[in-house]
Amino acid sequence: MAQCDECGCFDDNEAENIDYPEILGDDDEKQQEWLEDQEDYQPDRYYYWHGDIQEDYQMPAGYWCLCDECFGDFLNQGKIIEKYLDHFIGGFLVYTDKEPQKLNPKWNDEEMGWFMPLK
Repeated sequence: MAQCDECGCFDDNEAENIDYPEILGDDDEKQQEWLEDQEDYQPDRYYYWHGDIQEDYQMPAGYWCLCDECFGDFLNQGKIIEKYLDHFIGGFLVYTDKEPQKLNPKWNDEEMGWFMPLK
């Protein structure tokens, strides 16, 4: 399951849940061709989502899943709170061998990192 709650793009996991047009029947090749023609089909994007584990970021309330582009937009707008300030630099996730060290003073470990429903 990966479909961006903001822009609607989706990957192969979400494509399994699509109701394909009846005219395609059970022909996998035709279904794949049809899928690749869909503008929102973006299998190469990275998707951030809230699952059943605590994440190192807090998405805005009501968002389960965001593609990398929408996540970056929200992060740059200050709508996403990251747990560590040295985890994202200039809106980009930084991968190093070191564990992040600089805890964000806005972070609340008891309430953040999980899906938050709209109130």
